[in-house]
Amino acid sequence: MQFKNPEILYALFLLLIPILIHLFQLRRYKKTPFTNVAFLQNLVQNTRKSSSLKKWLVLATRLTALTCLILAFAQPYFPVSQKATLAKETVVFIDNSFSMQATGKKGTLLTEATQDLLENLPTNERITIATWDDTFKDFDAQTDRNTLLDINFSPRTSDSQSLLLKLNTLFSTHKNTVKQLVLLSDFQNFNIENTLDTNAIQQYPVVLKPVNIENFSIDSISVSRNAELYNLHVLLSNTAPSDAELPVSLYNDDKLIAKASVKFASKDTASLKFQIPTNKAINGKVSISDAFLKYDNSFYFSINKQEPLKVLAISNNDAEFLKRLFRSQNFEFTSISEKELDYTLLQDQNMIVLNELTNISSSLVNVLKAHTQKGGIVVLIPAMQNRVDSYTEILEAYGFQAFSEKVEAPNLISQINYDHPLYKNVFTGRSSNLQSHLVESYFKLPSGNPILSLENGDPFLTGNANLYVFTGALAPVNSNFINGQLIVPTFDKMALAALSLPQVYYTIGNNTKFDINAALTTDAALVIEQNGKQFIPLQERQGNKIAISTAEGIFSDGLYAVKYRQDTLAIVAFNHDRAESKLQNVNMQSSADLSFTTDIKKLFNKLEHDSDLNLFYKWFVIFALLAFLAEMLLLKFLK
Repeated sequence: MQFKNPEILYALFLLLIPILIHLFQLRRYKKTPFTNVAFLQNLVQNTRKSSSLKKWLVLATRLTALTCLILAFAQPYFPVSQKATLAKETVVFIDNSFSMQATGKKGTLLTEATQDLLENLPTNERITIATWDDTFKDFDAQTDRNTLLDINFSPRTSDSQSLLLKLNTLFSTHKNTVKQLVLLSDFQNFNIENTLDTNAIQQYPVVLKPVNIENFSIDSISVSRNAELYNLHVLLSNTAPSDAELPVSLYNDDKLIAKASVKFASKDTASLKFQIPTNKAINGKVSISDAFLKYDNSFYFSINKQEPLKVLAISNNDAEFLKRLFRSQNFEFTSISEKELDYTLLQDQNMIVLNELTNISSSLVNVLKAHTQKGGIVVLIPAMQNRVDSYTEILEAYGFQAFSEKVEAPNLISQINYDHPLYKNVFTGRSSNLQSHLVESYFKLPSGNPILSLENGDPFLTGNANLYVFTGALAPVNSNFINGQLIVPTFDKMALAALSLPQVYYTIGNNTKFDINAALTTDAALVIEQNGKQFIPLQERQGNKIAISTAEGIFSDGLYAVKYRQDTLAIVAFNHDRAESKLQNVNMQSSADLSFTTDIKKLFNKLEHDSDLNLFYKWFVIFALLAFLAEMLLLKFLK
């Protein structure tokens, strides 16, 4: 037996007071004479004997009553378990990931978890509440009620082991405490069998189950280019194969610009395509209607106004045909002679044409190699008066074999590789009537993947690693190629290959980096703005480009404006990760380490029962009352 208030037991020393009173009788007896002395002596002896017995019985009942009262106030008990007498530390983790938007019995699973928790938290105990992005220590269910109800959904999730290690830090290092970790979650993308590497913390997972796990979501968006149009490919998914037909809407800002429907055809994925002109900026949003998880019903993307593609021609011959090819407003064409070449001019170019150069130095080869590694395009047009080995270094740098010999015999361009990306989707049919394209002389180049071939099978145009190589000069004295039907689509597709596809969106939570082209002063700072709220991201100036990093600062999906003062330089789209979209049924098999439940009330009742003390002070109160009653009866009836 143990006592809840053992210090009250010192009151037992007060029992000495009635004992002393009974031992030292202070009452004086008055003698009264009687005529018959013999008879009086016998009566006095009998009265003293009964009075002495009565006093001892009264003393015993009083001592018993007082002892029971003292023990009752000390609150004796027998603990239900060994940990019932120890101090308790309780941490409750509430999963506020996006999958908790699923519908439960009382609304969303997050609403269900917070309401049940408020109804069942012990009122006389302070606990710690943790979510994916917040921690509330010394939480009181009465005074901090609104804090719990205001918990919102968060994209900041991690793997289960990292979460458990984080929650472990919320407990103290005291060994003589009972540490209880309650996990309220739907356990999507969460290994429920993971436990902390310690026996000091008891885990109690509460599995919250949605009413329905069916959920349609926009999984991703990708872009491809087709001439003057962007093809916007939208991938949608469902948690299970479905025959449903789902309407999909495309917006530019708040304006509906296209609408379509998609059928899943008994599959869990489906896709559709929208076409968008390349010459317009789009602040886009693809939207669906789905009553389950709502965070994945909209997908934002942005396509900023396309800047003119920069083409540089380094020429040792007349480059008039190149000026005619790239004279539209979609191109920024620059032509310089071989003698005027400045390497700093090459940094900002998208496409570089080497037109019949007499010498290509090692340093120029290195600069061109760095240019193509960044996505740029280089076109090599040889000069027929040069030696065969004049181009060996640049060819070998791009994985080609060297020119083997010069062939000075007229040949027709007779074959097109229609499956090559350069000519894919360019022609409506596969014609072989190319008799008008003639080459007077060319260099032999071993190549396993020619794009254009001569009638003897030798390549006239081939490519590798962003270097396109003509084996013969395009000057009119050597070829009529620049006057034929292939010149325009060939160079147009080469230029488009130099223009990288836009990055239409970024994912929140990733270390996102992107470049903004802006010629600003060195102390200028760009800001990112959404709905009037601004923050300054990490940024680094690199020439006329500013590299921006958004590892922090982006928390909600949508369109963000990159601004300098009042000028908007670009629109950037951010979306949440879709990892939470595919809901699954959680398998709650029995485990030796974990005890699963789906009822929050049941769990807290169990925890309260485990900490109960079998108090039996009421019995001592009853014994005290009985003792006082016995004393009264003794005083009244015992003579």
